[in-house]
Amino acid sequence: MSEKNIQEQIGELNQKLDLILESIEQQKRNREEFDDLVSDLSIVAKDAFQHTVIMLDKSQVDLDHSGIPMLLVKLLQNIDTFYEMLEMLESAKDFMKDISPVIHQMGLDAINKMNEFEQNGYFDIVRNLTRPDVIAALGRTSKAIAEVKMDDTLDNRSLFSLVKQMNSPDVRKSLSYALRLVQAINQEK
Repeated sequence: MSEKNIQEQIGELNQKLDLILESIEQQKRNREEFDDLVSDLSIVAKDAFQHTVIMLDKSQVDLDHSGIPMLLVKLLQNIDTFYEMLEMLESAKDFMKDISPVIHQMGLDAINKMNEFEQNGYFDIVRNLTRPDVIAALGRTSKAIAEVKMDDTLDNRSLFSLVKQMNSPDVRKSLSYALRLVQAINQEK
């Protein structure tokens, strides 16, 4: 072997050794970073645990440590159920996103229909029906209709008898009111 070949092999060995040393140095840095991360996480976990213990103590919660493994086992046994539940929640969220424009449009249509009813005067009719004097009159009318039945002996009167009853002020007043009511109804058309 010539001295030149030996120098080349030593150069190659030096390059390989440099690569190995760089790899070892990188692994050392990675291990130090990991150790730092574990150290930081242990501090955070310890603080979180202490904070949780203080909160549970203030809330007077007594934790049975023997139940925690059973809870974890139940959680793992029902992992498929939790997955299905999460999928249902996602589906419900998508459904709400899809249906919200429809619900919005239905609300607008309802508002427009109410406006149309207001313009046609339907609510005025309802307001008139809720007046105390109208309610009292409707009550008297419905009571009279329920109590007074058609009777052949009482309602089979002669024309002269009917004219004689028209001399009564109550009958004249009721007939006059009935005629005005019929006229008012016919004028609304």
